[in-house]
Amino acid sequence: MSTVAELEKQIAELKTQLQEARKNNPAEPVNNYDFQTATGNAKLADLFGDKNDLLIIHNMGKSCSYCTHWADVLSPVMNRITNVTAIALCTPDDIETAQKLASARNWNFPLINDIDRSFSTDMGYYKTYEENGETKRSVWPGISAFRKNDDGSIVRLNHTEFGPGDDFCPTWPLLELIGNPEWEPK
Repeated sequence: MSTVAELEKQIAELKTQLQEARKNNPAEPVNNYDFQTATGNAKLADLFGDKNDLLIIHNMGKSCSYCTHWADVLSPVMNRITNVTAIALCTPDDIETAQKLASARNWNFPLINDIDRSFSTDMGYYKTYEENGETKRSVWPGISAFRKNDDGSIVRLNHTEFGPGDDFCPTWPLLELIGNPEWEPK
């Protein structure tokens, strides 16, 4: 077996283990956060609509070409699974700015903004980091999965960060097949 085939087999086995770990991950209770939407204010519970599950994409907004690329790639996929789960994209941009970007790029997600960043902070996607000797704070990219229980309480089931090479954007694995050329989203 070639080195590539052996590594792919190991990765497939690890992914099976990861699926099982995610299935058994203890759910964490979350607050019913407030958001700004295109139609006014909404609570986290409102974002579920008639579904029990909700995926929220944590996005860095229009200033991040990588986050824009993830949303471009995820938009058609998310359209396929809205019969199973509600979906929203959380952006630090004001809703009007986010709607203009979404319209120009044909995104179909509901857009939300957690104005005070309490949701993004509590979910671990508004982070403090060091850059060039400066302490900065920024929204970080990723995705969180939530469930609304029969009693109305909400829990987060799982979450993961986005980054080149992750399982949510095929661009980098595809480019690896041709030697991983220098490429950045526009």
